[in-house]
Amino acid sequence: MTATLLFLPSLGFGDPNMHKMACELLGGGSCYTPRPFQPSEQAMAYADKVVEIGVKSTDFEMYGNKQSVVLHHGVPYAKYWQNDNPNEYVFHPMVFGRWIYNQNVPEAISNALSKVSVDLPNGGVAFYYPNRYALNRMSGPHLMYSAISQSEILAGLLNQFKKTPTKQLDEALLKVLKGLMLPHDIGGVNLGVAQLELPLFQSNPEIILNGWLHSLLHLNDYALVRADQDVAEYIHDNLVFFADNSDVWYDNKRKISRYSDTSPHRVVLDHVSDNAEYGVFYKAKDSRLSNYQVFPVRDYERVLSGFDVRILRQAGRRSTMGLTCSGLFDVYVYSRGEFTLKIRDDGYDPYRATPDGTGEWRELKSHALDGDLSAVKVSLSDYDDSELICGYPTNFAKQDGKNHYHTQHIMALIYLARTSSYDDPELDRRLIRIAKSWLHNNDIFLRKNDLVFASPQDLLNALNRGKVLKQFQNAEDILH
Repeated sequence: MTATLLFLPSLGFGDPNMHKMACELLGGGSCYTPRPFQPSEQAMAYADKVVEIGVKSTDFEMYGNKQSVVLHHGVPYAKYWQNDNPNEYVFHPMVFGRWIYNQNVPEAISNALSKVSVDLPNGGVAFYYPNRYALNRMSGPHLMYSAISQSEILAGLLNQFKKTPTKQLDEALLKVLKGLMLPHDIGGVNLGVAQLELPLFQSNPEIILNGWLHSLLHLNDYALVRADQDVAEYIHDNLVFFADNSDVWYDNKRKISRYSDTSPHRVVLDHVSDNAEYGVFYKAKDSRLSNYQVFPVRDYERVLSGFDVRILRQAGRRSTMGLTCSGLFDVYVYSRGEFTLKIRDDGYDPYRATPDGTGEWRELKSHALDGDLSAVKVSLSDYDDSELICGYPTNFAKQDGKNHYHTQHIMALIYLARTSSYDDPELDRRLIRIAKSWLHNNDIFLRKNDLVFASPQDLLNALNRGKVLKQFQNAEDILH
């Protein structure tokens, strides 16, 4: 990445003993700070290119639209809607997966794979997004790959393998699968109980529901085609975790699904001392998750992601921090000495993806942990009339004005339950009950809002475009 940041040494800023004590007192000595693997410049040489000319490749459908790519040294590059120059093409791993799916020349696939795949510590390969995308979560200090695009590449290769099973495709599939299984704490997209669409490393790990389910659909096809019981069991464990925590991805107040479990917030910290040092601790609510300890970086020029824990401003006793909260973690900010934390409540807007910052400021006071170490639990439970949004509802900001993600969540859950590669009928019934309750509650949401959800049939069509096994074509059949 090209951003210049002040990263402070050791365990965050200059007081490693404070952070060690916080880990012991808040997490019983159990806490993780991700140390993500990063690809070398050489490994990213082709993926990082921006091209304006190339050989036009065959159009194929993606998201219901025709996708055009150009081939440059055999690598497909795609137009991206947020790029300023309409003549520029960049490497997009999601498009790469669909390109593989639709390819008819095996040698072309092998050539492209060799140029853009990055070798991982576990023997797998991943396909990283280059630093070319003006997306909030991609503005952080780390390059990342994504479970949703990695699974698209898995599906593309599986489609080719199903037509012509070769040793070369078999080996490529196993390496891409290993990429989906690289643990998050060393830079991967596997949280053990979930797949991460965009793995954050400077906050809690955010579980984006549509990306998670999208990846599981492709993994489910893989498990069925390859009779892979290990992958089937992995999918089962993921869906049990979802079913046990489904309320995290559903806004019961508004009767609409959440995009993810996490929302970014901005907080104001007032300390008894000048230039205080802070740390952030994410204490897991579910024992299947780890605790995470994050050390804020100074981001005075605001070049990092809004989902990164960072100090945005510090003057005297007052600091402004970018912070996330999650339905899966209790969030604590800690420091030496007493301090207060102010955070805005509410801030819901159906056209936004994050709280809008218009809510009331609420003040929380620190409590002593041990000695001079104190902490604030970031919660508004003591305010009867306040809501802290930790996981933002799916929105209606698409160009057609419809909410697609909510319907995708419903259809993907039912699709997985009706075609499961594991043997657990009770879990399948739980998933269908959850999804159908979300669908039923659409009427409650729409009575209060003049808005439109995308239709189940449209989303079923979208899910099927990149799937290898298209077991359902009609929404009425899957919703019966």
